[in-house]
Amino acid sequence: MKIIIFTENNRGGGMDTFIGSLINNWPKKEDTFTVICNQNHPGITYLANLLTDDTKLVKHAIPLNWSLGASLLSILPFIAQRALRQLFRVLLSPIQYFLIKNLLRQENGDHLFSVNGGYPGGETCRLANIAWKKLNKTQSVHNIHNFAINYRRVFSIYETFMDKQLEASCSHIVAVSKACADSLSIRPVFSKSNKIIHIYNGLDDNSKLPVKKGIKDILNIRYEETLLVMIGTFEERKGHEFLLKAMSYVYQKHPNVHLAIIGGGSEPEILRVKEHIEKYTPNKNIYLPGFIDDVQQVLKGADMLLIPSQEFESFGLTALEAMLHGIPVVSTDTGGLPETIGENLVTGFYSAKDNYELYSKNISYLLDNKEISIKIGINGNRRAKKLFSSSRMSQNYHDLI
Repeated sequence: MKIIIFTENNRGGGMDTFIGSLINNWPKKEDTFTVICNQNHPGITYLANLLTDDTKLVKHAIPLNWSLGASLLSILPFIAQRALRQLFRVLLSPIQYFLIKNLLRQENGDHLFSVNGGYPGGETCRLANIAWKKLNKTQSVHNIHNFAINYRRVFSIYETFMDKQLEASCSHIVAVSKACADSLSIRPVFSKSNKIIHIYNGLDDNSKLPVKKGIKDILNIRYEETLLVMIGTFEERKGHEFLLKAMSYVYQKHPNVHLAIIGGGSEPEILRVKEHIEKYTPNKNIYLPGFIDDVQQVLKGADMLLIPSQEFESFGLTALEAMLHGIPVVSTDTGGLPETIGENLVTGFYSAKDNYELYSKNISYLLDNKEISIKIGINGNRRAKKLFSSSRMSQNYHDLI
């Protein structure tokens, strides 16, 4: 069986990891995969390196609403940019549909997985499922990795039409957590659908793989010193300001602790994080090493993973990665994070996303109680291995088709 995975992405990270894990752990080795992705995806090289040698990677140049005229739009106010990109979404969709339909006809697969971010997310991801159905193919799977948002009233007719078409074209709409699946009910077409399910993400346990240089080596930190790590893009929703507010309290008790904020972003996003550092935690041991694509390097030597997310955190791959390494996780309770982390204060810590003082107390508690920190890391590791293996995830997706 030839399986096509179609995706549209404008940031490297979790969706690429998911696709790699799905293919590498697919239970039927005789099946083959073709991955179709926009050629301007910033993580295209990272994605390519995750794929098996016999997986075909097709890079397309289909025009996308978020990249069309990006340099020209950037000089406009943010609200105007958003409005024009939504307009482009509507205007481009007939062209995209035609090009995607031809592309899928050429690849001639047996089944389709469309891997999307949030919802509506990438318009080509929705159109891929619809075009697949129009080619008289078997019904396909639409996979979402973040929360659904309601449509804007001015585009309600178009969005309702697209939702109806997608719902009719798919055998399943699969979210990565129950919280993520439930978010689709905000869209009237999906509120009564019986096709919406959730399958938890899974990861390979690479914690025992050798690493030449761990994060403390990269940052020139002595091994006996304590290093806290945050991993994530520099989007505002990831909670950098919340984290640095909390760390201002942590540093009062633990002035020598180190914090590495790892990830990438636009120049304005990076500048905003630097301003937060200067405002809340000036002259502290805080590092911004940028994006590091080898998560094993990041976690090798880290003493704690911090996830201060404020919204749209559908699952929490970084939490799972840390748990597989036996590293305790201190998180907010946003979205699907509690589903991943498990029992609070047993397999990890999480607290309300607006309570940075409690968040700081959770960090300090683990810093003050090394034995409990180690125990939580062990408990989290057991939970991750039991519930979130890549083989289990891939088997679940295999069973859908």
